[in-house]
Amino acid sequence: MSNQLRSALKLLAMRFRGLVPRYSLRALLVGVALTAALIPIGQIGWRRFARYSEVRQYATLQASRTWPVASLQSFVIDEGRGVPDDFAILVRQGNTFGCFIPRNQFKRGESVEYDWYYRTDGLGRFDPSDPQVQSGRGFAGPYVFGSESVMITFGPFTIPWSGGGPGWGFIYFDYNPDPPDRSAPDVLRICSTDIKSLTLIDGRDGHWIYKSHREDRGLAGNQPANMQNTSRKTD
Repeated sequence: MSNQLRSALKLLAMRFRGLVPRYSLRALLVGVALTAALIPIGQIGWRRFARYSEVRQYATLQASRTWPVASLQSFVIDEGRGVPDDFAILVRQGNTFGCFIPRNQFKRGESVEYDWYYRTDGLGRFDPSDPQVQSGRGFAGPYVFGSESVMITFGPFTIPWSGGGPGWGFIYFDYNPDPPDRSAPDVLRICSTDIKSLTLIDGRDGHWIYKSHREDRGLAGNQPANMQNTSRKTD
């Protein structure tokens, strides 16, 4: 190899080296640590934004409707308000937690499609990939005049439902609990949510208040079933 060729290659290598930034090991370690710290912060930020967006959407949907105020004797949850498509409804019986998401309400007559999830180990996350979570899809209805009420059923849960117009429905407390005063620890308790995404929901979170009837003060998700604090008088 000629001296001229060696000189040319050496000059080219020096120029290429100048284009590549130089980092010390310390700088690289700091960069890795910052990246590792920012990932969970970003995930928390995303969860908060997603929750905020879904809560706003739910509030907008409810504001578009006017619901008559239900009487104290009514079995409809949420003081008579309807529930829109695609928002999760939490249920529990004792320490068995479940969740269903109504879909296509009143699309095929007075009927409802729904995705359902439940677990019996006392936990409240509903990730379908978790082997402790049972999940599936159901259909209830259509209602035929003079027949029994439409029931959403899955696992140990049976929840009365009726249509409230396209995309809307009404969820009801148990009509015939045993015992009638609803004092059993495994009485059906229901909690509507303003959340769509299962990843944002933990049924054991104290934020969710489960009720068995209209006058029930409720049982927080993180409270054991034997801490129920009210019962309904029977006629």
